[in-house]
Amino acid sequence: MSGDSPTDLVDLLSSINELIRQLQRPAVAAEDELWTSQDIAAYLKLAVYTVERRVVVQPNFPTSVQPCATGAKAAKRWFAGEVITWVRQQRAKLPVARRSRQ
Repeated sequence: MSGDSPTDLVDLLSSINELIRQLQRPAVAAEDELWTSQDIAAYLKLAVYTVERRVVVQPNFPTSVQPCATGAKAAKRWFAGEVITWVRQQRAKLPVARRSRQ
């Protein structure tokens, strides 16, 4: 590392220490993560449109959380663990993804 100035090394050490602090923070458990309809679509391998129109509207789908706003345009979120449990219970009744067009 010859040629590096002491300031560069101090900045590097500071960055490394910040990364260590971030890694030591407790992570959110996977089941407690909040998923968007896009996350649910990725999990189910369905289009977001299908998830929003045919999946999350089902009466027994987990209740959404709206952390920031209310109303029709508020971004809805769902607890990942609840969605995964629901999917396992509904696996025979879920929409099927279309085949890719070639």
